[in-house]
Amino acid sequence: MKTHVRAAGRVGKISYINCLPFYHRLFENAAWDAHRYDVYESYPTKVNLAMRTGKIHIAPVSSLEYLNHQDQYEILPDLAIGSRDFSGSVLLLSKEKIENLDGEKIILSRQSLSSAAMLRILMRFKYKFKVDFVSSTASPQDMLKKSKAALVIGDEALFFESPEFVYKYDLSELWWNWTDKPFCFSLWAVRKDYVRDHRDEVRSFWRQIRDNRTRNLADIEGLLKEAMQISFMDAKFSKVYGYFFNLNYYLDEGTQEGLELFYRLANRLRIAPKPRKVDFFNPER
Repeated sequence: MKTHVRAAGRVGKISYINCLPFYHRLFENAAWDAHRYDVYESYPTKVNLAMRTGKIHIAPVSSLEYLNHQDQYEILPDLAIGSRDFSGSVLLLSKEKIENLDGEKIILSRQSLSSAAMLRILMRFKYKFKVDFVSSTASPQDMLKKSKAALVIGDEALFFESPEFVYKYDLSELWWNWTDKPFCFSLWAVRKDYVRDHRDEVRSFWRQIRDNRTRNLADIEGLLKEAMQISFMDAKFSKVYGYFFNLNYYLDEGTQEGLELFYRLANRLRIAPKPRKVDFFNPER
C-alpha cells in the first residue's frame, strides 16, 4: 500500500502493530509535510527489498538486512525494535516439544528475515539440531498442516489462536535464556546514496521519528486508544499493552551487544557475511 504525501524522499513503513510508536501521528507533523515524503508500506522482507533496490530511502530494516548489505546503509542512532525476555510476536508453533524437532521440517514465514535467522541459530547452536527449513507465505494453520512446526511473526503471531493444541515458543525468550542478551529485530537505516545529497533532511527525519517514538511510548494507553481504537475495557487491551511494555525501541548498549552476538553467530552459521563495526549516521555533521 502506498500513501502519497508529495515526493522528495521515500520512507518505508512496516505494517505491524509493533511499529506504531514510530509512526503514529508522524505524518501529521508539519515538518514531515514540509519535506514531502512518500510512504511505502509492507511487511519486513518487502521493505528490506525496497531499501536494497533503492525504491525507498529510509526505513526500519531487519537487523540481518543491514549485515547482509552493510555497504549500502547507515544506521540512524538510538532507534530499534528489540526485546528482553519474551516478545510475543516471534513464535515457533509446534505440534511437538521443541526437544523433539531434531531432523524435522520447520516452515518459516516468508515475511521474516532476522527471526528466521535467529531460529536457525538456536536450532544449530543451542539445541545442536539438524532441521530442514522451508519458507512459505501460508497461514499458520496451513503451515502446521504441512509440518510439525512453523515460525510465525508479527500481528499474526501476537493474536494467534489455534483450534488444536500447539506448543508456543517465544524465540526472544529462548534467545534471552541462552545468551542473557536482548535480541534486536530491526534497525532504522538510511541509504548512503541518499545521505550524500540529503543530509539535512535525514537529520530532520531522525529527530522527528526519535521524538515521536518517545512521545508515544510515554502514553501507551493513549497510543492504543488513538491508533487502534481500543481501551482498557477491550479484551485485547492487556495483551497489546503488555506487548509494547516488553519491547525495546532504543538501541542501547545491551541491545547493541545482543546485535553483535547475533551477527557473529549468523556469520558462523554462514548465512551472513563477516560483520564490521556498525556505520551510524552522524547527525552532528
